[in-house]
Amino acid sequence: MGENKNNNIVLLKCVSQNYEWGKYGSNSTVAKLLKGYAKECSDIIKETTPYAELWMGDHVSAPSKVEYKNKELKLREYIDTVQNEINEKSSQPSSIRGEIVEKRFGNDFPFLFKVLSIRTALSIQAHPDSQLAQLLFKKYPNIYKDPYHKPEIAIATTPFEALCSFRPLSEIQSFIDTIPEFKNCLPNNLIKLDDCKEYLKSIVTSLLKADVLLISNNLKELNNRLNEKREEERDELDRLVLKLYSQYPGDVGVFFAYILNYIVLKPGEALFLGAGEPHAYISGDCVECMAPSDNVVRAGLTPKLKDVDTLGDMLTYRTGRPDLVVPQQRSDLSLNNYHCYQPPVDEFQVEYYHLDDGCKNINVYSSKGPSIVLVYSGNLSIDNKSNQSNNSSLNHLHTGSILFVPANTEYQFILSADSPTVSIYVASVSNRIFNKNNL
Repeated sequence: MGENKNNNIVLLKCVSQNYEWGKYGSNSTVAKLLKGYAKECSDIIKETTPYAELWMGDHVSAPSKVEYKNKELKLREYIDTVQNEINEKSSQPSSIRGEIVEKRFGNDFPFLFKVLSIRTALSIQAHPDSQLAQLLFKKYPNIYKDPYHKPEIAIATTPFEALCSFRPLSEIQSFIDTIPEFKNCLPNNLIKLDDCKEYLKSIVTSLLKADVLLISNNLKELNNRLNEKREEERDELDRLVLKLYSQYPGDVGVFFAYILNYIVLKPGEALFLGAGEPHAYISGDCVECMAPSDNVVRAGLTPKLKDVDTLGDMLTYRTGRPDLVVPQQRSDLSLNNYHCYQPPVDEFQVEYYHLDDGCKNINVYSSKGPSIVLVYSGNLSIDNKSNQSNNSSLNHLHTGSILFVPANTEYQFILSADSPTVSIYVASVSNRIFNKNNL
């Protein structure tokens, strides 16, 4: 089979973000993936630098790049360049992005794929829906950088702590009644309303608008009181509050431990966060995929801007523990060797593949949209069944290898003889949009 550029699987050079909350140096999975990706990265990994996120995609803040004809092109530039070359040579060219994807998303890359390695808690935050995102971008373009919504999924690769969605109202009321420092920061005339949403909104906005000194003093008293307890007397929530206070002393976000559900995901469990759902990642590693937006409305555990009025109006105020994303299985593979996380959005889904002695190769069904492959651990090769001449560059892949796969490309993962196992994550456009089109 001759060369067919629109089916070329190519290596990506991706960028890390060194946010303060990331794990340091070689303790970070992000740093380990960078080391695996390119030997030259081994010399520049610094043990005192936090490696928080690895970005894979075409977001303007940190676009992935491709080596092509002795040039380093941004992913979008690469796609456009190769697409133009194909168009010039063919009377009926196919689309690298996929025709349905281009109709739905234009030339924008539909998703942003990440790995997070978390040492200290991220801010308590929520993301706007599409309508609000457009409004915020129009009114405050210096704060909200794009007009897009930002649904996201987090798939735990280690035990993963998070705060997410509101606790049942009865739990929150019980904490108000039994945690005096929490109650002291709420108005004396706070009335328990029959409307759950309005009552929760009054609690959240009252906390966020409370006097900074009032919050700081009460958190200090709470911290001192919990520290006076013997270790065996402290419960899980006590330890969480002490941890958050040690990281963000005096920050109102510490009190959100009494408002939001505290969950610990096991490796392989996944959490979907739609618009208006408050959340904060606390510790652990995860693979994350989202719409390609950077719109964040923050509430606490951060020195950054807290947009209290916007946040108060946009939250869903749904109560109860969040539902986890149930992975889908392929009929020809065990759940251990394959599962797919498909949240209720069009932009993305994430598949997990695991090769071992009992399953040394797996055929990957072609997607009608683009994909990004992350070799999370182990060594393998890829057989590009849609373009055999491409395979010489796909023979020695390893931990940290990241690849772009064009639409309508069939390929196979093959376990290397020197690797007992391989774990791979593949982000792609959700099959939902193709099923909607009956294609």
